[in-house]
This record gives sequence, C-alpha cells and structure tokens, in this order.
Amino acid sequence: MGVIENGPKHNGTSDDVLCAMETLSRQIRVAVVGNVDAGKSTLIGTITTSALDDGRGRSRTCIMKHRHEIESGRTSTATTHLLGFREDGETISGPLSVKHPETTGVGKHGQVSAAEILSRNARLVKPEDEVAKEAHKIVTLMDLAGHEKYLKTTIHGVSSGMADYALILVNSRHPPNQMTKHHLNLCCSFCIPVIVVLTKVDGCPEHALKDTTQKVMTMLRSPDVNKKPFRVRNVDDLFACVDKLHALAPIIETSCVTSEGMDLLLKALFLLPKRRHHENKLNRPFEFLVEDIFFNVPGVGAVVSGFVNAGSLTLSTSAQSYPSVYVGPQEDGTFVKTTVKSAHVSRLNTMYISAGQSACLAFSLSKEMRKKLRRGMVVLTTHAPTNGDGNNSVNSLSLQNAPRATKEFEAEICVLKGEGTTIRKSYQAFVHILNVRQSAYAKRIELVGNATRNVLPSQKDEENDGGFVLRPGSKARVMFEFAQRPEYVRKGMRLLFRDGRVRGVGIITDIPVARSTT
Repeated sequence: MGVIENGPKHNGTSDDVLCAMETLSRQIRVAVVGNVDAGKSTLIGTITTSALDDGRGRSRTCIMKHRHEIESGRTSTATTHLLGFREDGETISGPLSVKHPETTGVGKHGQVSAAEILSRNARLVKPEDEVAKEAHKIVTLMDLAGHEKYLKTTIHGVSSGMADYALILVNSRHPPNQMTKHHLNLCCSFCIPVIVVLTKVDGCPEHALKDTTQKVMTMLRSPDVNKKPFRVRNVDDLFACVDKLHALAPIIETSCVTSEGMDLLLKALFLLPKRRHHENKLNRPFEFLVEDIFFNVPGVGAVVSGFVNAGSLTLSTSAQSYPSVYVGPQEDGTFVKTTVKSAHVSRLNTMYISAGQSACLAFSLSKEMRKKLRRGMVVLTTHAPTNGDGNNSVNSLSLQNAPRATKEFEAEICVLKGEGTTIRKSYQAFVHILNVRQSAYAKRIELVGNATRNVLPSQKDEENDGGFVLRPGSKARVMFEFAQRPEYVRKGMRLLFRDGRVRGVGIITDIPVARSTT
C-alpha cells in the first residue's frame, strides 16, 4: 500500500462512488503461503512483471521490500502486490517473456548490489496506480513469509488480510513438510478456499514429482482439511472446478523459468469469482483497520494504511468540512477525535472509500498524538456501535456517541486436533482478531453442547475450583482477558489463538458491557 503523496484531488461526486463500487466488484484478494523454499516471491514477481525467472531468484528481487530480504532471499514482511487483467484475460504487464537484460551487470564486488537492484525495480515494476487504472479485474496478491521464524507475521497476514482465496505453494522437488501442513490448516481454519501450486517442475525428476503430488493429495484428504484434490491439466478443468472450491482443491504444476503451467495459473486467477461480498456491509458504520503507520509524510503529516472493513467515508476538499473520526484505542482504552484530510486507494487520490478496499488515510494530528498511533487500532465514525446490542459509549472527550474498547470478551472456541495441548483456567495464549494481536488469558471455561452432558473425569480441573480442561477436539465457551491493553472487538469477529503453533479458533459471542473501558 503506497503512502499518500501530494497530488491532484477529484471532486467528491457520485462518479467517485460509482467508480469505487465498480472497482470493488472486480477485485479479489489472494494470500500466497507456503514453505520457505516454495518460491512464493518468485512466483508473484514473475506474474506481476511478466518476466520469467533465471533460476537464481531474479524475479523475486522485483517485489522484495527490504535490502536484507534481497540479500538473504527470505521474505520477512507481509506485502501486497497488484495483478491487473484486461477484459480478454491478458495481464496488464503483457505475456510472459525473458526480460531484464541489465541484470547481467555486476556491482562493486562482481555481483549486483542490493542498492542497484532496488534502483532497477523502480524502473521495471509498473506503478500500482497505472495497473489500477488500466485493469478490468484486479487481483491483490499478499506475499507472506514462509520461514518458521516469521510464523507470527504469516498468521497475522492471514487473520487480517480478508483473503478471498489462498495459493498454497509446494516445492515439487521436496514433499510437503510440517510448515506446509501448518499453512494449509491455517487457511482452512479461516474457511479460505485453497489452490495448490506445485512450483519448480522444470528439471524435477518424475519420481520426485509423483511422490510430492501423492503426499499433497493425502494431506488434502486429511480430516482437518477435508478437500478433494483435483489436478488441473487444461482450461476445461479450470471451468469445471472454479465454482466448486468449497469442496475441491485444484492442483496446478508450474515453472517460473520455463513458464510451464503459468498460463493455467493466470487463467485461474482471472476466473476466480469474488467470494467476500463487502458491499453487504455498506450500511454499517465506518470501520477501518489500521495495518501500518507513517508518522510524518512530508507535506501531509500522519498517515495510516489498512483495510476498510465496513461502511463508507466521503471526504471533502474544504478543511472546514473534513469528516470527523475516532482513532484508537490508546493504552488507556480511550479514542482520539480527529479529521481525515485525504485518502488514497491503489495510490490514487479519492474522495470516497468503502468496505472491501485497502486504503491510506491522512489525519490532522499533533506531534504528540502521532506518537500514540500503533498497529491494531481502528478508525471509526462517531456513531459506531461496539457490541451486539448496539450500545454506544463515551470517548476521551466525554461525548456520548464515541466508541469503546474492552479488555474482556467471551468466545466459543474449538481446540484444533494435532499436537497435544491442555487448556485450563489461566491458560495464556497469543490471540489474533483481525488486525488485533495481543496476549490474553482464559478467566473462565464452560463446556458447550453435548459435552456438558457427559463430562469425563479427565475433563475436570480439580486444581482450579472444579473447572474444565480442554484438549484437542474440545469445544467450549471461554472468557478471555487481554494482558496488556484494551482493544476494539465486536461480537461475531473470528479469532485464532496460539502458543507457538496454532491451538484453536473461535468466534466472539459476547462483550461484557459493564467491564468495558470508556
């Protein structure tokens, strides 16, 4: 997501609203996950630049964000990249071909330096604003880290990314390992349809490809995933399965060096229908999830980037009529009232943003208030409800219509099967709720459903006032409390908790109003 820069503004007319709705209807978000050696960044770099890889990671350097990523070849941050399609299904960057002849140059020590690569990328990669203007359909590719060291970043990317679909990349020369299974289970926990992409099939021994494919099919058929594998060999296969991804898991074999299977993958991305209908949330109050912060953009001030989760916001060209919003919660749970000066979507200045869009917002904040901005905050309008009963609360300025944060929430959870774990009262885990990331501990555990009728002795926790013990496969209603600060959460939000590996998922069912922070 680009930072807001000075530029011409469009008048806030109905044309902006129609343009935003039209763009939203033809835009999908796809998460790209897989093990560290699967070639995720290389695949994204190849299809967004239409430049085939040289087998030594040339394509991945076109999209990497940091110098240390280029030098190590490992992605450590979650980044997004736009892939644009014309009406006939051709990518905006054109057909795949061998490009980048200048990469044969050498740097100071006989190799292309990271600084030279970053300079080259600025010339070769098509700007996102041009892609957004020319594209008939836009696919937002989310490049997530594959190394276990950055698992926390990957989980947060899947949790807050609002992905319509996920590409599970598997190195065809090596069978899927534990991290691949973990990424697949993570996507299935959030009910995200998956497409398996076997990479590096060029030069892969036939027996190795057969073994990898067989193990991938076994993994997809496992009870935790419960998908039927479907090998895609031609375009007819794509048309047969593209509307059945709730039950099928297509498998596509690709190579970024020889372009084998890349046409099928691009065709699949073009045919994928929109799964999340954010337009149904336009009648709800405006809710913007803060993902990143730019504290002092020259000539603009404080800027935040993130995702519009609900509602819409119309901006103004007049400073006297800037829309008022609340930003928070802060460390004490209060919200700060401010105004939105400008907004960008796909690096294009706009006067209207709506649910389902990734955007940047520029605020009118003092230097002291800028320091209090953090990831995980939300931007809300003055009439935003904070829980299921629609009650509003009091803000830091004691206005009756401001939002509210809370430290406690109740959720119905399901402990995932797999590695053994025991959950009892005072159990502490790291909780992911959309863009919120914080440690929380269980204050109360209650069994739900049929589990309350036949309680086994092993499910009773005699050490904690006769409470219950949860093990893999258990379902329960748990009261959580955040360990550090209040957060803004709502009834119905999906959560995931982990203590190293993912332990369970759930949905927030209630927020105690009496204990909420005002």
